[in-house]
Amino acid sequence: MGRLTSVSLVIAVLWLPLSTAWDPDAGLVLSYTKRVGINVTATSGANVNNVVDGNENTNWVSGSCLPSAYLGRPGLNVLLNACGRSECSVNGATTAVATHATDGNPYTTFVVHPDLSVAKFTVTMEHPLLLQVISVDGKYNTDTHLYGVTPDSSRRFLATLTSVNNYKTVNIFINESLIIKEIELESSAEIMIKELGAIGPAGCWEEVAVDLGQVQPVATVNTRHWAGRDSASSLVLMLSDDGNTWSDIHLDPNALHSVTTTFPTRNVRYIKLQYKLNMKDYTKVYCYEIDAWDADGIWGPNISPKPQIHTFRELLGVNGIWGWGHSKYSNALGAEEGPFLYSRVASHARNYHNLDWDVTDPDFDPGYANMTAGRGTQAKWWLNWDTEYSVWRNASLVVDASIQFTNQSMPDYRWNTPEQSAFNYGKEFARHFGPTQGNGLISALEVGNEPWDYSPEFYSNVLKGMSAGVKSVDTGMIVSPGAFQAENKDDHRTYIGTRVLEAFASTVDIINCHTYSFINDDRSIRRATFPENKLSSFNNIRPLTRWRDANVPSKPVWVTEWGWDSDGAGEACRASECVSERAQAIYAVRGLMILARSNIERATWYFYANTDCETLFCRSGLTASFKNNFQKKTVFAIFERLLELIGNTYFQSVIQENATGYVYALGQNSATTYTSNVTKETSHLLAWLPVDADDASTGHAIVTLPLGTVPSAGHRFTGSSASDPTVTDTCYSQTGQSLNLTLTRDPCLVTLIHDNVAPIVG
Repeated sequence: MGRLTSVSLVIAVLWLPLSTAWDPDAGLVLSYTKRVGINVTATSGANVNNVVDGNENTNWVSGSCLPSAYLGRPGLNVLLNACGRSECSVNGATTAVATHATDGNPYTTFVVHPDLSVAKFTVTMEHPLLLQVISVDGKYNTDTHLYGVTPDSSRRFLATLTSVNNYKTVNIFINESLIIKEIELESSAEIMIKELGAIGPAGCWEEVAVDLGQVQPVATVNTRHWAGRDSASSLVLMLSDDGNTWSDIHLDPNALHSVTTTFPTRNVRYIKLQYKLNMKDYTKVYCYEIDAWDADGIWGPNISPKPQIHTFRELLGVNGIWGWGHSKYSNALGAEEGPFLYSRVASHARNYHNLDWDVTDPDFDPGYANMTAGRGTQAKWWLNWDTEYSVWRNASLVVDASIQFTNQSMPDYRWNTPEQSAFNYGKEFARHFGPTQGNGLISALEVGNEPWDYSPEFYSNVLKGMSAGVKSVDTGMIVSPGAFQAENKDDHRTYIGTRVLEAFASTVDIINCHTYSFINDDRSIRRATFPENKLSSFNNIRPLTRWRDANVPSKPVWVTEWGWDSDGAGEACRASECVSERAQAIYAVRGLMILARSNIERATWYFYANTDCETLFCRSGLTASFKNNFQKKTVFAIFERLLELIGNTYFQSVIQENATGYVYALGQNSATTYTSNVTKETSHLLAWLPVDADDASTGHAIVTLPLGTVPSAGHRFTGSSASDPTVTDTCYSQTGQSLNLTLTRDPCLVTLIHDNVAPIVG
């Protein structure tokens, strides 16, 4: 195929009336440590400001305590300036002229001359201490002995120094619980002391501290604080409002990635990390970043709920691929396979439509007319998307095509004219598949799935061109950018602020993200977690929604990938992010509810089936893989049961949403106004505890019902098995207009009826 004839770009003039100026950073919640007026200090080391530069790949590194760097540091060297405090004696006579012996400077010296054939130097400490190390640097003309004197005046031999040790720092480690009140050096000849020091019971430690400049309400601190391999025995996060009184939180010093620590909100001005170092030479510790926020953390305040305009059945979709894992066209599949199987739990399907299946070069014409005639696309002689997508549509699935390309599959250097080439492709795609000008097989086109390995400038040109190309032909085709985030400006690969720009926002119809529920545990290992966890990455819909509200308030937000990986259906799950099959199922129900209350307009589950590996994203399927005959997992069954019971209802309102319980109201109709009360329009209540799937605790919530409203049935979504994902459960009792709900980790659905019958008393 030849190249497409160059076509002038047609940009639809559909300018949005924005109430405020475009703000590419509208989703961000600025850390307190990134604001004006902060100051960073450290006990030693270099590049201390790297801990607040927003880049987790730069760092402060401390100095090394041992073998000798500690000698000049107050707080580490318990003998520092002892002679200047008249704590030293020479040959039995107290003297202050021996200052250089303990001044922390190894380039100054003090000479002890013999008196009656004995040269003796003594340091008497202000308080007896349990010493860990004594350091001596000097010149010895003959054997010089080091002693420690205990509080009962016992003299303990510690070491002998000879000419071999001249001009070297010699560290004597005290490997027993020895409390010492005096240190003595004794020789029969002259002793030149360059430095005498000691480390007390606190050992070696380092600190890096941030002064916020003023007291702030802090409840969330995020640190990346790797101490170095076997470098520190402990790490304490210290918080203070005045720099004098501190509260301590112990962290794992060996955590490699960032760790988020939460606590009840407190007034904080100073944030400090204190590392206790292992007693080894040249040991250093590191800190890459310190951030702090209020109780909402990096995600910011929750999204205000409002009534849904889509039913749960309309919201829920599934990610699929050509042939649905059968390696053949879907028209060769049975009535219980492929799109016909997954349409039981999905209203729409998103296909990973690889660009390199259409063209070998993005400047080429995909040749859809030839494809229809049975001669394949320009890239694949055998391919006919019409054949595949027609079956999806026949299975009652609305089809979204994620045009998938990366810098590996379609390198940027192949795009001779990125914007023009993308425009031409979008135009041909919409002309063939569009809902009003094409064959109607595809409702939406996504410009890249996760196109994160292109530069922002390159991707923006492609998005601008492809979206304009679609709109130049078929304004009815929905155009989506790839999946991006709005919470972290420093992640240049995924940041929406540099990729979706004001100049072409009018040709983009929705805002798109992927949301998975991950946290880093105390050791910074990434784990999957329940969707209500306030630290969970499931909350990334919050900053993206803020970005949308500020810049394109009329655009819907779609979550085009979400879910959990689990074992089950005969297939193991090995990743640290894996959860149990039961947890996957009950989190799926709870997660869908949270997306519905958060105004998300599509929630497309990843993935339709497990794939042929056991690691992350290989076990996120609604069913097992081809190897296990696509056996239904419990999450499939629980979605199917959920849609049977409430598929045609809408999220209506939040009745309660806190740590003691979530209670949502659902209705048969989309409400026109929002109220946080149960009304006569409420058909169901769904309630649960926002806890881990392994947490067996129970709780209660009291809900006030309208007069004449009574519960008629209860179902609890236990996720116990694929054959029985729910149980009938009277998880409520009623007294007058008060409905007492028994809450567990498993959501309980209560069906309400409204009439004039007096409520059941029980």
